[in-house]
Amino acid sequence: MNKNFFLLFLLPLILVGCIASQDEIQTLKIKVINLETTLNKQNQKSEELEKKLDELNKMLISLENKLSKDMIVEIKTQVLSELDEMKKEQTQLSSQVEEIKFSQEESEKNLKTQLENLVTQTQALELKIKELEKKLETISKEPPKETSSPSNATVTSPDNATKIAAIKPEEKSEEKPLSEAQFYDRAYSYYQKGDFKNAKKFFEEYIEKFPKGSWIGQAYFWIGEIYFKEQKYEEAILNYQKLIELPGWHPLKPSAMLKQAQAFKALGDTEAYKILLKKLINQYPQSKEAEVAKKLLK
Repeated sequence: MNKNFFLLFLLPLILVGCIASQDEIQTLKIKVINLETTLNKQNQKSEELEKKLDELNKMLISLENKLSKDMIVEIKTQVLSELDEMKKEQTQLSSQVEEIKFSQEESEKNLKTQLENLVTQTQALELKIKELEKKLETISKEPPKETSSPSNATVTSPDNATKIAAIKPEEKSEEKPLSEAQFYDRAYSYYQKGDFKNAKKFFEEYIEKFPKGSWIGQAYFWIGEIYFKEQKYEEAILNYQKLIELPGWHPLKPSAMLKQAQAFKALGDTEAYKILLKKLINQYPQSKEAEVAKKLLK
């Protein structure tokens, strides 16, 4: 009885304990579900955060790339600007050099023109001097004018006989040798008259007698011109060359070079013709003959 009573007494307690444990289990289950839900939410948040972090990293990388590109562009821009400045400076320097060259060429041209003018003036003065010398010679050679005697006078007075005797030796006296200027002037006057035979003879004699004369270059040139007119082009080329080879500057050298080229062309040597024209342009670029040569080469 006692045992049964005791069991009867314990049974409700056991049942109550069982009920309590089931409630707790249910509660725990709910809590677990809640925890799982919370965990899932947190996992989702963490995933979202990771995605955001990835996006931020990507943004950072792109920013870094952009920054580096911008820096490169900036450096390139700076380098290009510096290069542009250097080019401007180079252009200014080259323009200054060109101005200096131009002024130098102008001064050289002016000096050459002045020299040519001086040569022309001296030649003109020399010709005037030669003309004056000629006039003086003709005046000195003229016999003194005699006073006209009466028409019926047939006997020569002793005074007149003495005068005539004094004059005759002067008439028989030999001519003085020609000076250098007179020799050249005579040769050139023959050339101007078209008497090429005597002109060439006197020019050649002038060269022989005055190998270092003041008009030696002119003599070679005019002999070359005579041969050119006679269509003896080989002889013309040789005489032009003698003038060209003379040391120093000479006003007729460009003309000699041009005529020499034309003589080669007349002989059919077009190669030598072109070479000489180019040489003329290079050596005497400011001369009138160089302008002619440029037109002939076109």
